[in-house]
Amino acid sequence: MGNGMSEEERRDREKRAMDEFASHISEGPDLRVNKTIKMFTSLDSSDHLRQHYEKRKEEAGSRAEDCIKSLMEKLGDLTPAPELAGLGALAIAVLIDMDSSGPPEESTKEALRRVFAEEKASEVWDHIDNTEELGADIRRIEVQLSAAITKLKNSMVRDGHVTPEALKAWVNGAAFHIQMLIHLVRLGGTQSCDPVERLLSAYLSDLDLLFKKHREMIRGKCEIDREYNSSYSEMDPWDFYLVDEDSVLHLLSPSGLTFEQYFEAYYNRRYITQKLETQTYFSDVRRNLQQLVDQTGSFNVN
Repeated sequence: MGNGMSEEERRDREKRAMDEFASHISEGPDLRVNKTIKMFTSLDSSDHLRQHYEKRKEEAGSRAEDCIKSLMEKLGDLTPAPELAGLGALAIAVLIDMDSSGPPEESTKEALRRVFAEEKASEVWDHIDNTEELGADIRRIEVQLSAAITKLKNSMVRDGHVTPEALKAWVNGAAFHIQMLIHLVRLGGTQSCDPVERLLSAYLSDLDLLFKKHREMIRGKCEIDREYNSSYSEMDPWDFYLVDEDSVLHLLSPSGLTFEQYFEAYYNRRYITQKLETQTYFSDVRRNLQQLVDQTGSFNVN
C-alpha cells in the first residue's frame, strides 16, 4: 500500500485546510442595498415608518414636542393613500430625520447620500398632495438618476476599477431607481409594470457583470508570497501566504490546494454572499411587484 494518502484522506486534508483558511477571512466592505431603502420601500413600509417615528420621538427627549409641531406644520392631516407608500414613506422618514437629532449613521439622510443629495428625496414630499406635480418631480429626478447609474456602470465596466464605493453606489442607485418607477405606477403615471419588469431584468444582468468585473479587479490585486521560517526542521522551510487586496497576509496550509482554489474561497467568503443577497432583493421586488404597486400607505403625527 505504501505511505501515500488515500483519495479520501487527501480530500479530508484539503477540506480541513480550506476550512481553517476561510475561518480567518472576514466579510468584505458592505455592498448591499442599504437597509433604510429596503425598509421604507417594502410591503411593510408604513409599519417601519411608524416605528422610525416613535424611535426618533424617544431620542428627541425634551425636544419631542417641538419636533411633533414642526412635522404637523409640514405634513398636516394625512389620510391613507398610495402616495404614502414606498417612496412616500421614505420621503416622510427624511423629514422626520431633518427634525430630529438621531445618530447620523442611522439616518435616512445618510442612506440617501449614497444615492444622491437627500434634498432630492425631500423634493418628493413637496407635491405629495398633488399627484400630477409629484409625478412630474419623480420623472425629472428619475431621468437624472438613470443617467448617473448608467454612467457609473459604463465607467466601472470600461476601466475595470470596481471599487467598493462605486459598486455600492450603483447597487443603491439601482434599487432607488426601481422604487421611483414603482411609485410612478402606484400614482397612475405609468399604466403598466412592464417598464419596471424590464429594468429589474436589466439590473440583475448588470449586477452579474459588475461583480464579475469586481472579482477580476480583486484577483489582480491578490498574489501568493512566501517567507522563510527558520523554526522548520523539514525539507521545505517556507511559509506560503495569500496576500489580499489590502496587503493582508493569510497563511496557506501545505495541503496540495492551488492558489486559485484559495482565492476562490477568499472571494466567496468576502463578497459572494453579498452578491446573492442583492440578487435576492431585486428578485423579491420583482416577485412582489404587483403588491408593491397596489400598496396604500398611512401615517399620523401624534
